[in-house]
Amino acid sequence: METKQLNLYQKMLAIQSELPTISKNLEVELNKSSKYKAVGEIDVLNAVKPLELKYGVYSYPENREIVESKETTTKYGTVNQFMRIKVWYRFVNVDKPEESLLVVSIADGVDPQDKAPGKAMTYADKYALLKAYKAATGEDPDQDASEEHVSNKASKGQIELINTLYDEETIKTKILPFYKVKALKDLTQEQVTQIIKNAEKKK
Repeated sequence: METKQLNLYQKMLAIQSELPTISKNLEVELNKSSKYKAVGEIDVLNAVKPLELKYGVYSYPENREIVESKETTTKYGTVNQFMRIKVWYRFVNVDKPEESLLVVSIADGVDPQDKAPGKAMTYADKYALLKAYKAATGEDPDQDASEEHVSNKASKGQIELINTLYDEETIKTKILPFYKVKALKDLTQEQVTQIIKNAEKKK
């Protein structure tokens, strides 16, 4: 069947079936004691764009909304900007533009300078594509604590928040040994919640 005869859902299903496994080639270092692997935006686009071109699907961020924006300060006075962005990502059948699908994605960005909005937008756009096409990252999520969608493990945003609340020495000599983990990414959601509550109590 010619691709022009396919409806939008058939095209997206075809893209999903042909989409290769996307490796986690990006290594992000939060500090000397914590790092994680992630799927880079360029890797996602390089995998998705040729198939969207082949099947006639155009995707784009239709709208973005700032859900939360604030500044956080470490005990040593370092100011970080935190931003949470919600994006409405639309997929359009190029051959029948009246056929479209909207996917909603939310992501956080944390940066000591002015890159928090850009990071949040990049994450939101990237995960909209990954989830819409059910893209595999080639790793078992149960074995990868850095994956944001693993429900029982600390998310990347939570890890970054802990790094804004505590200095590196405290994390290395007190928090990690107390919870008997090698890195912040190994913490559970319950442990992260307790750590954040402790920081608020001290304030």
